[in-house]
Amino acid sequence: MAEALDEKESMVKVFADEEENHGFWSDLPTELLSSIRSCLVTERDYYIFDFVCKLWKASPNLRLQLQFPIDDYSRLHESPLLMSISKRSGRHNFFHPLHHTYYMDLPELLNKKILYSKDGWLLVMGGKFAKEKQVFFFNPFTGKKIDLPDLPPDTAFTKFSFSGLPTSEDCVVVGIMNLLSLMEIAVIKPGEDDWEIEDVDFCETDENYPVKKFCISSNPIFVDNYCYCLDVDGKVAVFDPLDDCENSLEFYGMRLSRRQRDSLIQSFMVESDGELIAIFLSSYGRISILKPDASKKNWVNVEDLGDKVIYLSNGGSWVEKRRVSCDNNRIYLPMRYNNNKAVIFYYLKTQRYHCNGYDFSSTSFYHIKQLFHSVWIKPT
Repeated sequence: MAEALDEKESMVKVFADEEENHGFWSDLPTELLSSIRSCLVTERDYYIFDFVCKLWKASPNLRLQLQFPIDDYSRLHESPLLMSISKRSGRHNFFHPLHHTYYMDLPELLNKKILYSKDGWLLVMGGKFAKEKQVFFFNPFTGKKIDLPDLPPDTAFTKFSFSGLPTSEDCVVVGIMNLLSLMEIAVIKPGEDDWEIEDVDFCETDENYPVKKFCISSNPIFVDNYCYCLDVDGKVAVFDPLDDCENSLEFYGMRLSRRQRDSLIQSFMVESDGELIAIFLSSYGRISILKPDASKKNWVNVEDLGDKVIYLSNGGSWVEKRRVSCDNNRIYLPMRYNNNKAVIFYYLKTQRYHCNGYDFSSTSFYHIKQLFHSVWIKPT
């Protein structure tokens, strides 16, 4: 017993001497730590690195700019990328939430508008001339393109969505133009020759529609083959795009409070495990997450996302399961910090904005660069 204790004490003395002679891990130069961080690959590597000590976590990332295609990207990185759209050149940047920036030359998207992003595909509109409304699917990682019929030149659809992979026969594309009491809905499936366009006027059918105006605020989403739309007051409209849209149109009774409506500057809607989730961004920086109650007449607060992470952008938003234990309760936004070197996220627990790899924390987003022409996309 005494021998074992003596051996343990000698080992402790050796370690103490090594620390005295060689210093602590926290004494490593910042330049060296930054160089090590820039060589990390997986999300797990980053979290292990950050757990060593505060100095390691605060070390800046010498973020690299790498060119696609990268054969092992899907294997190493399961995270979506924030695609920054360049209207004047064919080069597009792809920002990873944790580390490197990738770039790709995409002449197919030059002078085009990205309408929606889902399952690694982009829904795109544009032509050689401003009034042309050519619509097509494009996968930037494979280069595959699927053409759709042009929209009529006299239409002004602003919100779009599609239900799934455009290579599937079940895929449905929806475009919506909305002005107070009037909603115009365009529907098509890949392979069809023409868009089916239907008008719905709430004022002409007061008995069926308790809502006399509806101002859609974000792209619609699909849940169980139904299309759901969110308006600026927090109301929700739902319809079956493959049926008579006017006859199938229904409204949920939810509505934001006057205070919430007055401070609202942006809203999004996503689907999580078959449930609707609405995300509201206020002018003072607070992000609220709400979902319908059982009666579908009231919004209720969501205080915890559990094992979920939300990715938000004007051209597409969705919910995913976290990949590492520390990634839950985060909302990744189309915002960048430190000269476009880091993606901003909102952490529900602190109700503040943060970014990985930098000692940054704020309750406001006004001094953060917002990438308005950007979408989240996930390589498949």
